[in-house]
Amino acid sequence: MPIKSFVKRFGKGAATKQVYIYETWLRWIARGLQFIFAIIVCGIYGNRVDRDRKDGNSQSVAWVYALLVAGLTCITCLLYSIPNPFSRMQSHRLFAWDLILFVLWIVQFGIFAGLFLKREEDEYEGVSVALMKCGVWIDLVNAVFWLGTGLYGCFRTFVGRKVNDKIDQVQNKVENQVNSKVSQFAGSAANNFSFKMNPLKKETV
Repeated sequence: MPIKSFVKRFGKGAATKQVYIYETWLRWIARGLQFIFAIIVCGIYGNRVDRDRKDGNSQSVAWVYALLVAGLTCITCLLYSIPNPFSRMQSHRLFAWDLILFVLWIVQFGIFAGLFLKREEDEYEGVSVALMKCGVWIDLVNAVFWLGTGLYGCFRTFVGRKVNDKIDQVQNKVENQVNSKVSQFAGSAANNFSFKMNPLKKETV
């Protein structure tokens, strides 16, 4: 019956690959947060670098390093946002780069934590100490984000096939249950529809 076929096909589509869809959305959310926090760091440290440039002062290595790390992070997030930019190479297989960025961020956190966390004065070399303390903790947040995505990518790379098989088994089980319910519903709906279209139709014995 057309109604039954349509409802069954719709139900099957609704139950298929949901876990992968959720995983994709969570990955995009994580990359988006990494990009946002990296942009914030660019603003915090870039102000000092830009002022030194305008004043003709020599650039501080620590601040240039901070901008370099934040810039690499932004570029990485943009590349990762492209669906399968490396053909069949999925982004989680590049977990080594995520872990490299984690190391770069944790080094940055160590540098600026040593400079600012114990300072009590309001300014240091023309920058707000309170603002830089905020920047230090944002550096740590970035490090934690990249450690998390790096470990997740490592996990998905080495045990991903087993995980996918388990997901498929669960999805097939759920899909069969949904199809069974949909078939029952579709059959009932089709009979009711047929009766309404032919109200004078009677069952023959």
